[in-house]
Amino acid sequence: MITRLLTVAVLTAACVAVPGGALAAPAPFHDNFDNAADADPTYGLNDNLKARQGTGAVTYSRVSGKWNTGDVPRPWYAQVNHPGHRGALSMHLGTTAVRLDAPSTGSTISAKLTPVVGNRTSGDWSSIALSRSANSWGYVSNADIDLGFLVRANGGVQVFQPGKPTVTLPAFASAHADGSFDVALTLSDGTLDLTVNGNRRSIALGTAVPTERLWVYLGRYSDNDKTVSRVDDLAIERLISDDLRKRPGSNLRYYGYFGARLTAAGANHLPEVRGRSNLNWVQISDAAGYRPEALNDCADQGCLVYTGNEFFKCGSDACPLYPNAAARWQVLAEKVRPYLGKIAGFVLLDEPFHRGASFADVEFSAQQIKKTFGDKKVMLIEAGPKVDDSFSVPADVDWVGFDEYCSGYDQIEARMTKLEERAPGKELFVLPEAAPQSWCAGKTDADLESTQYMYMALVQQHPQFVGMMVFGPWTGVGPAATGPGTPVPSKFPRATDAQERVAALVLGDARLSG
Repeated sequence: MITRLLTVAVLTAACVAVPGGALAAPAPFHDNFDNAADADPTYGLNDNLKARQGTGAVTYSRVSGKWNTGDVPRPWYAQVNHPGHRGALSMHLGTTAVRLDAPSTGSTISAKLTPVVGNRTSGDWSSIALSRSANSWGYVSNADIDLGFLVRANGGVQVFQPGKPTVTLPAFASAHADGSFDVALTLSDGTLDLTVNGNRRSIALGTAVPTERLWVYLGRYSDNDKTVSRVDDLAIERLISDDLRKRPGSNLRYYGYFGARLTAAGANHLPEVRGRSNLNWVQISDAAGYRPEALNDCADQGCLVYTGNEFFKCGSDACPLYPNAAARWQVLAEKVRPYLGKIAGFVLLDEPFHRGASFADVEFSAQQIKKTFGDKKVMLIEAGPKVDDSFSVPADVDWVGFDEYCSGYDQIEARMTKLEERAPGKELFVLPEAAPQSWCAGKTDADLESTQYMYMALVQQHPQFVGMMVFGPWTGVGPAATGPGTPVPSKFPRATDAQERVAALVLGDARLSG
C-alpha cells in the first residue's frame, strides 16, 4: 500500500506548499522533443526531459485517444525521436494519445502538428484536448473534454465542447509542404482565438472554459497503420508541476546507473541512459587492456570510474592489496587523465568490508586517489548489512552508498538512518535494484516499479542523501516467465518507466521559476 500511494503521488500534479507557505509560481513550458533515446520499452517518451524542456521533470503518460475504450495502445504507438522522425513526438500504427502529467494554468497553447507526415489531402487528424479530468481518454469530442481541437491533413479544423462540435471549418488552412500546421489556441472570456498556419479566427464558445487547471492531451486519429503523425515545439503559457518535483529540503541531485559500462564483452549502456542520468558507474580496466575511450560516452563530470581491480587482489574470503597497488593505480590514472572532464570521481573496491578488505587498505586506496586527483570525488559503496555500529568511513572518501536489495521500506530506512549516523559530513547514496537478483529472484515488474518509487520517497526524507544509483537493469537474473538469463530493460517496462520518471524528478530543476 505504501509504494502504491507513492506512485500515485508522483504521477499526479497538485499545487503544493513551498518554504514560507507560498506556492511555486507557474511558468512557461516548452518541449522540443530533441535527442531522446527511442528504445524499447519506453520509446523515448520521458527520456532526456531536462534538455528537451530546459526545466525538465514534466513527464507524459500514454492514454487511449479513442472515444469508446480506455485501453492504452502499446508503447511503440507514441515515440519521441524515432529514427525516421527526429526531434518530434511521433504517433504510429493508428489512433493514440498522450497526456502531460501536469496541468495547464494558462490561456495559450501552441504546437506544430502534422496529422499525416508528407500528406496534405487526408481526413485523418491531430488533436489538442483540454480537460479538467486527469483520467480522460483524450478523445476530442468525449463529454469529459472541456475544449477539443483537431486539424486534418487536408486543412479542415473542428472545435468541440463537451460531447458536441462548436464549429467546423473545412479547408481552413493549407498545410506546409511536409504536411504540418503551426497551431496556437488562446482562451479568453468565453472566446477561443485560433491560429493555424497564419489564418486566424475568433470563436465564441457556448460555455466558458476554465483555465486555472486543465490537463493537456495530444492525440492522433487514423485507421491507417502505415501513416505517422507528429507533434513538435509544444509550448504552454503556464504549467504547474510541483508534485513532479523534489520536495522542499531535499538535496537529491544525482541519478544514474551502476554497471553502465562493465567490460568490452558486455554492452556499453552509457548512450542508452544519457538522457536519464547524470552520474554513472563505469569500469574501463578490462582483462584485455584499458578502454578509456569508453569515457567519451559519459556526460561532462558524469562518470565514476571503478578502481577495485587496480588496488585489490580478492580471493574467496579476503581482499588484500596488491603489493604494487600504488603503481597499478598510477597506470589507470594516466589512462584516464585525458578524459578527466568526463569524470566526477573514482569508486573504491565494491563492498570492500563485506568482501574482506581491511579498513587500512581501503583507506590507503582512497588516499592514493585523492593524492593524484584532489578535486575528484572518492566513493565507497558497501553492502547494507556491514553498515552497523562498527562501520567507519576513511577521511578521504566523499561519497558513501549502500546496497540492500530485495528489502522493504522499514529495513531500507533503518539502514539509511544508520549510515547517516556512521558517516557524518559525507554525502550519501542509495542503490535500488532494477532487476531481480539471484537471492530474491521472482520479483515482478510491478515489484521493481514500486521499488523505484519507494527509494525516491525515502531519499527525499533524508537530506544527507544526494543520489540514487540504480543497480543496472542488465544485472541480476531474467524474469521468472522466461527463465534465468541476463535481463534487459525490455523485460521490465514498468520498472524502466519508473526509472525515467524518477530521473526526471531528480534531474529537473527543483522549481519552475515564473
